[in-house]
Amino acid sequence: MPKIRSFRGIRYNPEKVDLSKVVCPPFDAISVSEVDNYYAASPYNAVRLVLGRQQPKDSKTDNRYTRARDFFRQWQQQNVLVEDKEPALYFHEHTYSVGDHTYTRRGFIASVHLEDDEKKSIHPHEYTQKGPKLDRLRLMNEVRMNFSSVFGVYSDSKRIIDTKVRPSLGSPHVEFDGQKESHRLWIIDDARIIEQITKLMQNKKILIADGHHRYETARTYRDRMRAATGKNDGDQSFDYLQMYLVNKEEGLTILPAHRVVTDSMGVGLVDLEYRIKEMFNMVPYDNKKSFLSALTKGGKGTLGLYVKGIPRYYLLDLAEDFDLCGYMPGSTHPLLKKLDVNILHECILDPILGISPTVSGSRLVYTSSADTALTMVLKEKADIAFLLNPINIEDILEIAEAGLKMPQESTTFYPRVPTGIVFHSLE
Repeated sequence: MPKIRSFRGIRYNPEKVDLSKVVCPPFDAISVSEVDNYYAASPYNAVRLVLGRQQPKDSKTDNRYTRARDFFRQWQQQNVLVEDKEPALYFHEHTYSVGDHTYTRRGFIASVHLEDDEKKSIHPHEYTQKGPKLDRLRLMNEVRMNFSSVFGVYSDSKRIIDTKVRPSLGSPHVEFDGQKESHRLWIIDDARIIEQITKLMQNKKILIADGHHRYETARTYRDRMRAATGKNDGDQSFDYLQMYLVNKEEGLTILPAHRVVTDSMGVGLVDLEYRIKEMFNMVPYDNKKSFLSALTKGGKGTLGLYVKGIPRYYLLDLAEDFDLCGYMPGSTHPLLKKLDVNILHECILDPILGISPTVSGSRLVYTSSADTALTMVLKEKADIAFLLNPINIEDILEIAEAGLKMPQESTTFYPRVPTGIVFHSLE
């Protein structure tokens, strides 16, 4: 069972900074161009902590990781960052828009005990890569902090936090608006409420929705700290990490994770059509709006295809009599065989384009925006775009609880949990 506890969070001082100008997404959701935008927003923007600029003269003693450490210490000395006096849980309401609809996601930030694989209370659902984990470990070694929350999802059909805890919290301690979104934060330091929430979570399972690399890095850091300090009681700060926990019963927004092939290695529409003709029925569309509408209506077993130089869109509808077993490795679990993203990787990306489901390299770009994916191909910045429908939460939970993993970037839980709401010390 997951073990959570309150912690003395370190937060931006609203008397010193404009909170809307200092938050940013997690490191892996920030593009190169966006780094400059966040730098310009405020000299205290959290991007300097999680994804600082690299410099030509970087060395072992002066680099993006040491600068993050120095920024953090300096901001504490300047009273820009202040540690709360009492251990707390942090209840957060995030209001955001998707298209013409507005939603509010409610979650709480807690210190969550790291588990070993055999515990099976905290479930990952995606593969990770070595590079990002090494990067996060270098940062963690320097700063000894969690700057970004791992996004966790649990299930509580009684919605106890929403119906019993939330009404007792009163007015938010912190409130600010960002671009097309708003944030409200309550600091829960009442021991009675903290106990109520920690007891609620004792019998829950947690799905890692976002932050797989950070979770695995935290375990590596924990193991190294145990070896270095000899403290193996499981109750040290490094035995925990910061997690943002959301009840799936209150609704989640999951966006698709489209695949854009930047280099198809010469594979074009004719090659694709020949290789996949037994798997899919290919339906051409001249109109983008009609094509995207058909993709959405198609649901499971339907993919979208757009190839550079071809003035048409194609809907790939999985053939009813097609036997997936003949195209997927025999070891593929039945739960994975029915996933569109796995079908795409195992039947097209890997065997035809040579792009492995676990290592995409520089040939694959992920985006949740169909327009972005199609525009990249239209403007010849990429060769092929494959569009997918989002995976529903029940399928994700079933796969995770079975101990299985999907290809990297199979899901996009939106919006990403902002970095800068609160920071969690590992010392």
